[in-house]
Amino acid sequence: MVFSKNIFRMIIVLFIFQNNAISQELNFNVSVIVQGSINSLTNDPELFRNLEKNINEFINTTKWTDDEFQGNERIRGSIQITITGEIAPTVFSSEIVIQTERPVYNSTYASPMVNMIDKRVNFTWTGLQPLQKTTNTFYDNLSAILSFYSYFVIGMDYDSFGLNGGEQFYLKAQEIITSLPSNYVRDDGWKNDDPFKRNRFWLIKNILDPTMRQFRQAFYEYHRLALDKMFDETDRSRAVLLSALTSMSQADKDNPNTYLIQVFGDTKKDEIVEIFKAADKGQKTKVKTLMVGMDASKNSKYSILN
Repeated sequence: MVFSKNIFRMIIVLFIFQNNAISQELNFNVSVIVQGSINSLTNDPELFRNLEKNINEFINTTKWTDDEFQGNERIRGSIQITITGEIAPTVFSSEIVIQTERPVYNSTYASPMVNMIDKRVNFTWTGLQPLQKTTNTFYDNLSAILSFYSYFVIGMDYDSFGLNGGEQFYLKAQEIITSLPSNYVRDDGWKNDDPFKRNRFWLIKNILDPTMRQFRQAFYEYHRLALDKMFDETDRSRAVLLSALTSMSQADKDNPNTYLIQVFGDTKKDEIVEIFKAADKGQKTKVKTLMVGMDASKNSKYSILN
C-alpha cells in the first residue's frame, strides 16, 4: 500500500511538471467593450461576455508553437476589443488594441514589445461558432485576425532573444493572409493595396522583407545586447542601444514610412526617453534626431532630450 501511494505521488508530481513544461505561450488579459450603436436584437450583454470569454480561452489555451514554455516564460500582454458598431445583425465593426511586454534580464523591469491599434476589424459573432487556430485554412475573420496577431507577437518576442528567431511565426502569419478567401482579400485590414500601407498585410510584408533585415538585427541588439545588459553595464549598453537605433534609422531611410518602424516607435518612445534622460548631451541630441527622423509626429515626446 505504501509503495502504491509513493507511485501515485510520483505520477502526480510528474503530471504537474509536464503540464507546467508545455504551458501555452501567451498569458493575455482580454476585454471586450461596447461603445458603438448596436441593434436591439443583438444588444445582449451576455453575447459580448461570451465573446470575451471565448477570446480569452482561445488566446491563452491554444498551443501556438512546438516549443515548451514554463509558466513564468509565457508572453504577457493584453487585447482590448472595442465594438464600434453593427454592420448587420451579428456582424460588428471594432478596434483592437494589442500590447505585450518582455522581461529584462537581471531586473524587475518589463520592456514593452508591441503597442498597437488595429482600427479595421470586422467580424461575425453569433455566440455559437468556435474560434479556431488559423494558418493555411480559413475559418472565419475573427479567428484569422486573432491567430495573425498571436503569431506576430510571438515572432517579435523570439526576435528579441535570438537573431531572426521569429521567422517561422511571421511565415505562419503570412500563411493566414495567403489563405484568405476572395471575399476577404479586399477587406481593409488585409488588402495589399492599402494606400497608407498600414494594415496587417503590410505589417507582415515589412518584417519579412529582406531589405528590413537591418531593422531586425538592430531589434535583437536593442533587447539582447543592450537592455538585457543595462543593469550591469549601463553606459556601454546605452551606447549599444544608440547604435541599434542608428541602424533602424538607416533601415527607415532605405524603406521610408514603413508600418513596422511606426509600430516600433509607438511602442518604445517612452522607454527610449527614459533610458537616455541620463545620457550625455551628445547622445541625447543624436537620439532625438534619429527618432524624430523616423517619425516627425513624435517631436514633442523627444523634446525632453534637448
